[in-house]
Amino acid sequence: MDQVKKWTLYLMFLVAGFATGIGTLGLFPQFWLQYGITGMAVHVAFLALFTYVAILEAEVVMNSGYYFVELYRKVARRPAMIVTILAAVVLFISYYAANVMLSILSPVVGTGTVGRLIAKLLMLAIVFLILTRAKEKTFAIMAVGSLVFVVSVVITAIAFKTQIPENATFLGLAKHMLITTTPITLDLIRDAAMRAIYGVGLGFAFYLMLGSFLNERFNPRIIIGTGILIQLLVSLLSTVIVVYAIAPTTPERLLSYVYGGDEGAIALMADLPNILSGYPILLGLIAISLFFAGVTSLLPTAEVGLQITESLLKIGRNRAAAYIIGAAAIIGVLDSVPAVADMALKTVTATTFFTAVYELYPVMTSREKQSLRAILGGIAIVMFLIGGVYAVVTDFRAGGLYIASGLLAVALVVFGVLGDRIVPLQEEAI
Repeated sequence: MDQVKKWTLYLMFLVAGFATGIGTLGLFPQFWLQYGITGMAVHVAFLALFTYVAILEAEVVMNSGYYFVELYRKVARRPAMIVTILAAVVLFISYYAANVMLSILSPVVGTGTVGRLIAKLLMLAIVFLILTRAKEKTFAIMAVGSLVFVVSVVITAIAFKTQIPENATFLGLAKHMLITTTPITLDLIRDAAMRAIYGVGLGFAFYLMLGSFLNERFNPRIIIGTGILIQLLVSLLSTVIVVYAIAPTTPERLLSYVYGGDEGAIALMADLPNILSGYPILLGLIAISLFFAGVTSLLPTAEVGLQITESLLKIGRNRAAAYIIGAAAIIGVLDSVPAVADMALKTVTATTFFTAVYELYPVMTSREKQSLRAILGGIAIVMFLIGGVYAVVTDFRAGGLYIASGLLAVALVVFGVLGDRIVPLQEEAI
């Protein structure tokens, strides 16, 4: 196998691993069960749209001849946008690191403040070591990790299917929910779009970074399209895993998960050690799958943050990694408190809808004018803005700490629009 084919394969799995997060295993099955085959069809349509957006981002950077950070500073002349994306990356790393490590450590350290802090710091230390020691092999490690993750999900799905006793009534109900048709409502459209945005992983500039490392020998359409297709297949297998994981309980437990929203999904993940107490091997397999799902999203996102920092501050890789991981650790001391962690999650969720718009900015302002790009890019921007406004309004309506989520998200978004006077454009001023 020549180098181009080998790296094309690596990058396909890198995209799949990045796009498939812990939420895929817990939230996608919930969405499909709730909205049936109608919801799946709408989701796939949005997934295709946002995959096209990701491809456009990679192609524009690849064809521009600029590094993706320089595209904002020298061409678009909107450096505050890339700084806002960096802030979203750091917040995500801080929150997500704890969840990744807790997927295997929670039985030992628990899920309280101390347990979250221990898990977070340990995971951040691992990420720092990979980023600084692997160096040119970092992408290969990420790709191999993603391949291991996909294989682990396949093995886990097969194991659940063969080891959990068949329950005709329960499985009949689940099958009916998956293939049923439902009316297309605003809630269905909103949830399908949100799952698709998460399913592609927009908002963290990953595809812009990917475009910086591709040349004319690589086809970003094949790389990204295949990667997202693998992510969709993993989502389908995750549904098999979740349905069979709930099978030892009752149909009522299934319904409480399906219609319980994010809290219902979190509650199910917390209940799995009790539900699967008689199946330790299955419990171990799902923990491994969750861990790799988290790692394969965390590492590429950290790499994006590292490269933005490295370019903006004109510093070396090790120092940039220290800044990124150090900032995430400092924030992590605060958001290890479960209530604050949930607030941080809401901030990241709301912010990334808007940073997805910032990602698209170089595409929409590119000199390569194409009507299809303008139409589909415009539709995507509208969806991102609606999702972002909805997330912020939801935070404010929730009250309490969530008001801080909304305020912080708004502050970051406003900085991205108005902060260009603060962030210098000239290289010598950086």
